[in-house]
Amino acid sequence: MNLTDFLISRQHGLSENIVVENETVLLKDINAVIELHHWSFCDIKRFNDFVSTYTFPKNEEFSKKDRDGIRQNIPRPQILIKKQDGTPRGNNPIIAMYLYQKAQLTGDTLLHIRSINKFEQMWIPYFVNLQTFQRSNPRIIKKEFYEYCQSSEMEFTYKFLYDSKVDSARLRIITFAFNNYILLMYVFDKNENELTQEDLNLFIDSIKKQNE
Repeated sequence: MNLTDFLISRQHGLSENIVVENETVLLKDINAVIELHHWSFCDIKRFNDFVSTYTFPKNEEFSKKDRDGIRQNIPRPQILIKKQDGTPRGNNPIIAMYLYQKAQLTGDTLLHIRSINKFEQMWIPYFVNLQTFQRSNPRIIKKEFYEYCQSSEMEFTYKFLYDSKVDSARLRIITFAFNNYILLMYVFDKNENELTQEDLNLFIDSIKKQNE
């Protein structure tokens, strides 16, 4: 699969039954609720602005069509939130989420969320300039009505078009299995305002059944 096909495939199979209101995300297809304690919704314009000016890695193995197509084909998050901590704009931890029908990510295979997580890790170097990272075989953690696994930490640098400044950040990928759906979560933060694993665990624990 080439990069363009990969990105276009990620624009399909997304849940259409997500309700965002006040401080709550209702994921109707998996009968789940996420309570956003100490988090707030980001305007999707922030994502669009980032992608429009972000400098993607120059991967010469891809065709010019693929390299040029990243910016226009990268899928927009269905849910984009930031940590409320009073830091200057741009330094808050960010979480981007996508809820997919499982078959969209696995096809006819029986891939587990660990394999899906490793697959996500495999593609990341085409989108960010990794500094320290070794693809991990994440441990699966079981919850009441779902299970999930988390990648190791990925440190990377980035810059924007027409700007010589190079900044650094960290990414963690989390994959959740809910029967026929997979929730992909990309967690970004910076050293000066990190999202600790304890705080991330608290956010994960906020995912509850709708009827609770």
